[in-house]
Order: sequence, then structure tokens, then C-alpha cells
Amino acid sequence: MTQRTVTSDVHVSSRPAKVPQPRFHKPNEDLAAAMECARCAELGISTPPGWANRRKPSTKKERKRKQLEHIRRQREAPKKPHKPGPLPLNELQSAFLREVWAYLTRKAVGDDPDSRLLALTCALRGAIKGYANMTGQDVRSLRMEDAHAALTTLISSGWLDTTPERAINAEPSNIARCGLPDLQGNPWDVGNGVRSRASGWVTRSLTHKKMRKKPNRLRLVAAYLPAQADSDGHIRLPVDEVVAACALTGGPDEVTELAEWLLRLDWIQDLRVADGTLHARLTELTMPMAPRPFPPPTPPRAAPATTPAEVPVPDRARNLLAGREAQVARWVADYRDEHGHGPSWAMVSDEFGWPPRQAPDQEVTREIFRLLEEGGWLTGLGVPFGLRPGPAHGDANP
Repeated sequence: MTQRTVTSDVHVSSRPAKVPQPRFHKPNEDLAAAMECARCAELGISTPPGWANRRKPSTKKERKRKQLEHIRRQREAPKKPHKPGPLPLNELQSAFLREVWAYLTRKAVGDDPDSRLLALTCALRGAIKGYANMTGQDVRSLRMEDAHAALTTLISSGWLDTTPERAINAEPSNIARCGLPDLQGNPWDVGNGVRSRASGWVTRSLTHKKMRKKPNRLRLVAAYLPAQADSDGHIRLPVDEVVAACALTGGPDEVTELAEWLLRLDWIQDLRVADGTLHARLTELTMPMAPRPFPPPTPPRAAPATTPAEVPVPDRARNLLAGREAQVARWVADYRDEHGHGPSWAMVSDEFGWPPRQAPDQEVTREIFRLLEEGGWLTGLGVPFGLRPGPAHGDANP
């Protein structure tokens, strides 16, 4: 099964071919010693992953104390300011909403603001499955002047498959399944996360406190303008496009009237209508409704290479080791005497300046440890915190 986005033709597998399993350290004496090492605790060395946090079970009194402490911190924490209006859409969600609205405009689904709003609601709900579940409360929440007439308009055109009575009288226990023959087969090829976010964005735009009890012609324009804004909140649209998208019956003059109404509501600012084009900008109130671009990708956490790439890995490893085998073995022995367990590979690498684990030339360090093991200078390489001097160290220090 594959899924495509509205902005890309690249197929992405919905399930990885093989889910990587978590890796855990096998318990052993050295690992147990590392977990209880007081010297490691003094140096701030963290607990190795995969090892259970062996704490004594807390008493009932202790659990109650922690619960009360948590409640106290919650009460004393500063309250987060309420952010009115819908959450911002990302580029993918915004593109989907625009495509759905453009489709309704192109097909002229609904001939007035009420029927267009109903069509937009059904299209966003049924964009994937080809049908929209509706209840009577859903219909009433759209605040249409004549819900029966709006439903009849969409049903008579063949775009919506239900009956007005079925949708208006539907209860939560008996939801009306309104078919959308034109939207079978997920025509926009989107996932439910994108669809749900766009649908919720429109719903919250229409139910914003500034839009309550306002006519649908104003509510539709109030949602359409931010939906077409750029990420900086700037709006530049042909007036005729707004007329068609919101199914306004009053033409360009009605667009000017509604835009001035939105200006008074502090929904938009810097309004200017000239040469058939509407120019405006979102206000501080509505700026969160502007589409939000994807953040730049986080660069990988990789240390720069410290060895010349043109030199073969074995040669680089030998150059870094260069007669220091006995020194490495002695350092590991001293570490074990101090801590009671062996150091990690990362600690040894850091001590002797070898490429760290995240470096692109980390294979050089692996080769160094292989040489140390092969030469008998270190042993216990496959045991967590089991690193210890090998027999060559004892031979060199009789």
C-alpha cells in the first residue's frame, strides 16, 4: 500500500519493510558494576540504555507525597495564553484545502453561500472515503438560513447522495451517510491527518468568536482570505475569484462590502481594492491562520572527519595507533581499577583522539579496536563495560 501527497508524486511506503527492534544490553557483572559505580555518578556519566532503573519500590506515603507535589506544581505553573482561532496549516494541509475549494469553485457546487459552505464541509469530510457522515447537529451548526433548500440544491445536482430529511433529522446514534459520487477513490491522494487538519481549520474559522451569528456569506469570505494568504499573511486575490469561490450573488460590490466588514472586525488590515484585485493583510488576531512553511531540515549530528579520506582505513587506523598499544591497555587497566568496570568504546576514543561514533570516519576507530584485540592488548570487546587489558599487556609489564 502506498500513499502520495498532494504536492508530490513520490510514493512512500505506508509501512517499513522491517521494523528495527530495540537493542538492549545483556546483564553482566561489569554492567551491574557500571550501574552502581559511585565514581561514574560523580563524573556525571549517564545510565547505559536498556538497563532497568533498579530503585526500591516507593511506599504508599511516598507516592501520595509525589502526587500532591505534582498537583502543587500544576497549580503554580503560569497559565498558557489562549490562542483564538484555528491552528495553522502546514504547506501540505494548506495546499489540500486550496485544491478542494478550487474544485468546488470549478464545478460550481452550490449556487449560494449556504450551499457552498455545506459542499465544502462535506467535501472535506468525505475527501478520502467518498462519503460524509452528518448529524442534524452538524447541519444546524452551519447556521444556514434554509438547510432543506441547501441540501436539495446539492442533491438535485447529483453531487450529494442522501435526502434532506435524512440529514436534518439524523441522530448521533443513527448518523446519515451522505454519499459523494464525484469523490470516490480519494482523488486528492491524501492521508487522514491532512484531511482532518484542513477540515478542523475550516470549522474553527467559521466558529471563531468574531464570526458567531454572522451570515455565511461573511463567514465564507473570512475563511477564504486566510486560506489564500501567504506565510507572511499577505493577501492578493482577484475580486472575481472571491465571488466564485464563495458563491456570492452580489458580485464585486459584495466582496468590497464584506471585506470592509472584516476590516472593522479586525480580521484583516491594510485593505485596498483596485483594478479588480483585493489587497489585504492578516492582523495579529488572524495571523495564526496563515499557512506555515515546513521548517528547514535539521542537519545530522555528525562530527567532521578527522582522518584523510584518501588513505585506506587500515592504514589510517595503524597511523593513529602507532605504537600506543601498551599505553591504551594501561589506561584501560587504570580505569578498571578506579571504577571497578571497563570503559566504553566512546570513552577510550575520546581519551586518545580517535574518530567518535557520529563521525563519518568512525570505521577507523572500529579498525583500531580490532587491531588491539588481534594483538592481545585488549579483550572483552563484545561485553558491555567489559573492556579489560589483554595478555599482551601482562607480558609487557611482568
